[in-house]
This record gives sequence, structure tokens and C-alpha cells, in this order.
Amino acid sequence: MGILDKLMGRSDEHEYVDIDLGQFEEVSTDLSEIMVRMADLKDLDVLAGIKREVLGGNVVLVDISFMRREKEMLDEAISELKATAEDVRGDIAGVGEDLVMIVPKGMRIDRDRILGAE
Repeated sequence: MGILDKLMGRSDEHEYVDIDLGQFEEVSTDLSEIMVRMADLKDLDVLAGIKREVLGGNVVLVDISFMRREKEMLDEAISELKATAEDVRGDIAGVGEDLVMIVPKGMRIDRDRILGAE
């Protein structure tokens, strides 16, 4: 950053705002038929639990960022997740860089953005 930038009030640091999402979280007392579950794919042992959730009719968001450096293991895990989606006649799609969504039978993932698409 140069002197002119300092005089103009510019900085090379990005300013981030901390957002407390806790104010938006409420625990519902209603029992839903379908739950959205989160899973961290840290090793292949997690796959059985993910499959169990999808077979039970739940949507699972899988964070694959933990396996990004293990290309072969990640490819094997993604193949197993795809097979799970096919077994239950569900659907699977990537959501951003680090998430994979798996939905059970009777649901499909629309790959077209409805808002914010350019």
C-alpha cells in the first residue's frame, strides 16, 4: 500500500463483519418427516452414517473440505456417495467448492440458480 492510498483512507486489508447467526436459530418442537443433516467427510468411515441418513429419507450436506488433499480417497468417497444416491433413487450435486448435497427418493436437486445467477 502506497502513501497515496493511506492519504485516501484505503487499506489493503479486507474488512469483515461478524454475524451472530444464533439470533436466527430456533429449535422447533414440531417433528419433521425430513431432516437436513450435516456431515464432515474426514474419512471413509463416515460414509455408512451418510448412507443410513439418506436411506432414512433425510437430506445430507457433506463437507468434503477435509479430504481435498487426498484426491484418491476423495474420488472413492464421491463414487460411494453417487452410488448411494442411485441406490435410493435420489440425487447428488456439488454445492460450491466444499459441499455435496445428497437427497433421498422423491426429491431432485435443481442445478439452475433462481437468484443471483449471472
